[in-house]
Amino acid sequence: MKYLFILAFLPCRFLMAQTGTWTLEQCIEHALKNNPDIQLAKINEQLAENNYLQSKLNLTPDANITGGQFFQSGRSIDRFTNQFVQTTVKSNNFQFSSSMLLYSGGQVRNTITQNKFLWLASEYDMQNMEQSIALNVSNLFLQTMQAKELTAAAEQTLLSTKLQLERTEKLFLAGSVNEGQLLNLKSQLANDELTLVNNKNQEISALTNLKMALRLPAADPFDIIKPTFANPVIEEYNASFEQVIDSASSRRPELKAANSRIRAAEYSVRSARGALLPTLSVGGNLSTVYSSNAKTITSTTISGFQPIGRVQGSNEVVEAPDINYTLQTIDFTKQLKDNFGQSLGVNLNIPIYNQFQTRYSIKRTLLETERARMNVEKAKISLYNEVTSAWNAFTSASARLAAAVKNAEAQQLNLSFVQKRFDAGLAGIIDLQMARTLESSARLNLASVKYEYIFRKMVLDFYMGKELKF
Repeated sequence: MKYLFILAFLPCRFLMAQTGTWTLEQCIEHALKNNPDIQLAKINEQLAENNYLQSKLNLTPDANITGGQFFQSGRSIDRFTNQFVQTTVKSNNFQFSSSMLLYSGGQVRNTITQNKFLWLASEYDMQNMEQSIALNVSNLFLQTMQAKELTAAAEQTLLSTKLQLERTEKLFLAGSVNEGQLLNLKSQLANDELTLVNNKNQEISALTNLKMALRLPAADPFDIIKPTFANPVIEEYNASFEQVIDSASSRRPELKAANSRIRAAEYSVRSARGALLPTLSVGGNLSTVYSSNAKTITSTTISGFQPIGRVQGSNEVVEAPDINYTLQTIDFTKQLKDNFGQSLGVNLNIPIYNQFQTRYSIKRTLLETERARMNVEKAKISLYNEVTSAWNAFTSASARLAAAVKNAEAQQLNLSFVQKRFDAGLAGIIDLQMARTLESSARLNLASVKYEYIFRKMVLDFYMGKELKF
């Protein structure tokens, strides 16, 4: 299934790479993959996950194996004979130790829960970053669409003016119009050309802003695939202001992240208070050693006798045999076995005085909890203000769009009427030129307001948790 998805996606990728044209979905996907803020948020989320998983492992016993090899020369005490020796001794020691915390006032478990909520908060932070970037890319995409439509409208106006100028030049040559009317049209043509140049520059600027948001190389060809959709229907939003606020408050990841940090701070307080209680742990170790100075007697020989005293009374000499010993270093494996030792113990630690570090740690966590609560209130106020501004902007855009539609229709009818009067010789070129200017301005304004209305509605849909689409 994975490979089928990749194969199905390849034609779209190949087309995008060859033509440099992007859809909104491709722009959003690319931005989410390449935005450094998203990448940093992912790293923070992974770090928080690692902290959570590591804190869970603090409930398990630890285990350590240590070993060493030592060489000691000169005069020293042999640990086996407890006598001074003057030789080089090689020794080894090996130890396996393990310990486990049985009780710590709930510090470990509360820390685990704290890290769990911090992990959740980092996930919500990443979601918030992704949604904000997707909304920003959608806005830039719409601005590019708007600039393209304004350019197209300016080209249409310029073409209409050129046609009118050609007709007027013929009428001037025929003596039907005066030179002033001809010059007025030439002036209008120059003005329309300037408008077209300005609109093209705005289009280039909008494309550049979108391209920079996608972090594409400057030399790469880039353009958008403008979706075809019907003109928006002016209507009231399908939810009330209170419903949008409630939806945003329950859905927005920045609020979820702030609430998760409150829970994390609360468990941080519990963990800090646990440091006032005793801790109980159990531990044990296995150890053994080896020394090259550990000897064993392999054989004995009597080389003679030597007097050691006399018998009281008879004064007879008492002699003792002079014995020579043959020594051999005890085998490595045997030493490890003979010196093998075990220990097991329980350790109880009762805190009495530690320069009030625990007390001040509790105060610090309480302040951090209060700060987390204030951050939640701050986030709620910020979200409320954002939704209020978005609602007012949508209401304003709706009213402006309705007025722009009426104005565009009225100016179109007026232009048609003046054009008929001009054709009948009842209106002058100035009247026609003014009517064309008003109609062109109304059409450009409608194109601008239309995209503003679409974006403002998209923002409300964003707060309602709907998919970003046209």
